[in-house]
Amino acid sequence: MADDEPPFCASTHYAKTLMALALRNWEIASYAMFVYTAILPAVLRGLAPGARGRAFAGSGAGLVVTAASVLTPSHVFLHGWLLPPLLLWLAYWTSGLLFTAPMPRVEQALLQIDRVLQVRAISSVAPRWTAEFLEFSYAAVYALIPIALALHLRFTASPDYDRFWTVILVTDYVCFAMLPWIQTRPPRALEPDDPWRSLLRAFNLRLLCAASIRVNTFPSGHAAEALAATLLVSNAPSAVVAWMLFNALAVSAGAVLGRYHYAADAVTGWLVAVAVWVTLG
Repeated sequence: MADDEPPFCASTHYAKTLMALALRNWEIASYAMFVYTAILPAVLRGLAPGARGRAFAGSGAGLVVTAASVLTPSHVFLHGWLLPPLLLWLAYWTSGLLFTAPMPRVEQALLQIDRVLQVRAISSVAPRWTAEFLEFSYAAVYALIPIALALHLRFTASPDYDRFWTVILVTDYVCFAMLPWIQTRPPRALEPDDPWRSLLRAFNLRLLCAASIRVNTFPSGHAAEALAATLLVSNAPSAVVAWMLFNALAVSAGAVLGRYHYAADAVTGWLVAVAVWVTLG
């Protein structure tokens, strides 16, 4: 007994072990997302050949990466810059595998909202420079998140990687989680021609063909994460906040006027971002 570890030391060691394994909020959200995407392939009907197995594989990969994040000692590069975007990418692709068939009535309802708002008419009269800028802004959303993280770390009084990625990931996870229930094609796939003339559009279309799930997300992940990124730097100097808000507006405008998304996608995306920010931010 004399050689046994004193009870106090044993309990302290146990407490330290639990603390070391304490999950970050974005890791909890990731576990929930990938459990969700692992369950759905078993119950959804009409999945494309091979999609069920790939969805299981994507969900398993997401759970493995999340577990690795939990078990790996805290590291700024891994947990602040690498693993959260990797999980976001896995969730995006896995959710896309759960698309079974378009819902024509939903698509027509979304198109009707755009007709009332005269979205195509606005696109058709946009100056060439506006079209080029909005096409650029739409693609630049991928750079906006790391820029927002850098600004968050620079200007926020109490910068927090966990809070930043929790807001970003939960915002996008909500958008992705809706895809199996609201299944639509992007408006560009239903309309006869391009909304405007733009050199950058050809690049964006090639990028989407090669690196996207090729279906529409309602709410829009582009619009949602662009606004969430802005809200996460809301304590920065007013000029920085204004610049981020301008970019969020440009991303959403590019998504809608470029016919990558319906107007309702962008509006609901903003609502999701605000709701997540108010709840978790």
